[in-house]
Amino acid sequence: MRLDKRMRLICSAAWALEAILCAMPAGAEAPKLESVEAVLTRYQQALGGVEAIRAVQSETRRAEVESSAAPGKTKILFYAKPFRQFVKITRPDGREITTGFDGAVSWTVTAEAASIDHDTPVESDRRDSDLQYALHQTDYFEKLEFAGVTDFEGCRCYWLRGTTHWGKNNNQFYDTETGLLAGYRFQQDARNSVAVTTLQFKDYKSFGGPLVATRLITRTGDAVRTISILSVSYEPVADSLFELPAPVRALLKS
Repeated sequence: MRLDKRMRLICSAAWALEAILCAMPAGAEAPKLESVEAVLTRYQQALGGVEAIRAVQSETRRAEVESSAAPGKTKILFYAKPFRQFVKITRPDGREITTGFDGAVSWTVTAEAASIDHDTPVESDRRDSDLQYALHQTDYFEKLEFAGVTDFEGCRCYWLRGTTHWGKNNNQFYDTETGLLAGYRFQQDARNSVAVTTLQFKDYKSFGGPLVATRLITRTGDAVRTISILSVSYEPVADSLFELPAPVRALLKS
């Protein structure tokens, strides 16, 4: 997951809201799951069900990002359709960056220049822009196996351990009590990267569709970034929004 491309960037006692939304009936014990299929099926149910996930065909998110590396808040406006995305980033100093993916090309435009990402596998970009990813997770893995129950950032979780088609280690952790995704621990997707990132999903909320984690915390080394989701809309998004900008088209021609 990368915020740089898709905002695709701790489960603890603070998950009180999630517990209210998704907890099992009083006195019931959490199911004891023992397979990848069982964990992912329960996760789909916890989000709101297969039909709710499948119904998302357009999405607009507004978010704020705070980083340990710099003061201030970065504002994010994110638009998506299946396998396409467009992101507008406004830094604390007012500078704007746009980035996107049209299904084949991942690009970034700043005030200085445009660039095309040749370092990240296209299948990784497609995964990060898959609006029904919760239904398709195994499609992106060469291997995904059930690794038992373990602790993830203070939360008891089912652990799924896998390797993506592009050769990166990816570990997923699902809260044994709620069934919801507590976080990932993964190798970044750039071809030569060996950095490991921890991504935590917190404070799930409904905006009229499947539950959404409204606070995401990423940690790579000493760098920590917190993404706060302020709003989510499922109103239709114009296809023209995902067309390649002129500077990017010029790069492709050259």
